Amino acid sequence: MTDLKKVTYLSASILAIIFLPWLGSYINFSGVFPPHFFDYPMLAPMSKSGFSWPVFIVCICLFIGVIALYVFPSLFGFKQQPIEPRKPVVKVKWPIWFWIGLFFWGSALFLLWTKATAPKWYLHWSDMPLFWGFVLMLDGWVYVRNGGKSLIRNVPQEIVAIGIVSAGGWMLFEYLNFFVHFDWYYPFGNIISQEQFLLYAILISSGLLTVAFEWYSLFQTFPIFKNRFSNGIKIIIPEKLKNYLIYLSLFFLIASGIWPNIFFWSLWLAPALLLALVIDKCGVWSPLRAIGQGNWNPVLVFALTYFCAGLVLECQNYFSAIHAADRTITFTTAPAYWQYDLPYINDFHLFEMPVVGFMGYLPFSGYCWLWWIACATIMGIDSKFFKEEPLEPNYVK
Repeated sequence: MTDLKKVTYLSASILAIIFLPWLGSYINFSGVFPPHFFDYPMLAPMSKSGFSWPVFIVCICLFIGVIALYVFPSLFGFKQQPIEPRKPVVKVKWPIWFWIGLFFWGSALFLLWTKATAPKWYLHWSDMPLFWGFVLMLDGWVYVRNGGKSLIRNVPQEIVAIGIVSAGGWMLFEYLNFFVHFDWYYPFGNIISQEQFLLYAILISSGLLTVAFEWYSLFQTFPIFKNRFSNGIKIIIPEKLKNYLIYLSLFFLIASGIWPNIFFWSLWLAPALLLALVIDKCGVWSPLRAIGQGNWNPVLVFALTYFCAGLVLECQNYFSAIHAADRTITFTTAPAYWQYDLPYINDFHLFEMPVVGFMGYLPFSGYCWLWWIACATIMGIDSKFFKEEPLEPNYVK
């Protein structure tokens, strides 16, 4: 396939992700959106379906199944692989950017968790030092474990590019959130002006997808992740079935706007599914391609990246506010403090997230990688992440 066709198909898939939920919502509201429907930030959710035990039980069973997959992969057809001891790497000092990241991340966290009220400008922009400080810290850890190699050290231009693409990748999700009637919202977003919040959201989202690649680079330094899922069931999807799956993903996108209560979950699945299929049909490498050889390692290990990142982010978020006994917030200085209102499962929370909602972070991890591959292909960027192992450590000779 020519480069022009690849760019055309990938661009069309991104446009479909943007347009179809809007079309579905347009149909749902008979062409007249409610007043303030597109106000950003969203300060409160729209009316949702209440808690449902049957839906919750099904989701919990799925969650337990996912946990079992990671803990007992042999139950799912993966042949046990020996864990080879890691070769010794060159010993290096913690890099300066680790300490810079620790300072900014630690200072922002300290001010938020102690419920400080000043300096306001730092508190109101606290997600910048939190997100990028953590990226710098993770990269510094990778640098030490790889004997002096990391993304910032070896391919800083790629970190910048991923950051730029990340901003668009996450703001797309903020846009899609309108059409599922605000699964997450920012009750204190009016601490600052709408214009400032929009700029704030764009800038801080540059670190949201970037952190997934840092987590993956870190996971690659631990032997347990090297071959744990490398010898599993080989799945080769026929081209005809790929076409049907593309149609299904397009249906999920439009259905999320027409029936947001029923298809709220498709927000996390449909964009990743569509991008994965179109990328594969364009002949561009993606982590899903290795599944045809029975190597599920890239997919399943990368899926953990935002699960781990999500736990950190949800923890940071929750303890930056004071909660009453009924979980209402009585104080926070963070304008981007978020809460959730998910239909059918909005109970049994871990931090602000309903516990089964953490499953959504797994496909979102895949979306991060696929979004970068799609955008890098469109822009003609040769990425280190167009393969399974982005960095080769400096081993002791």
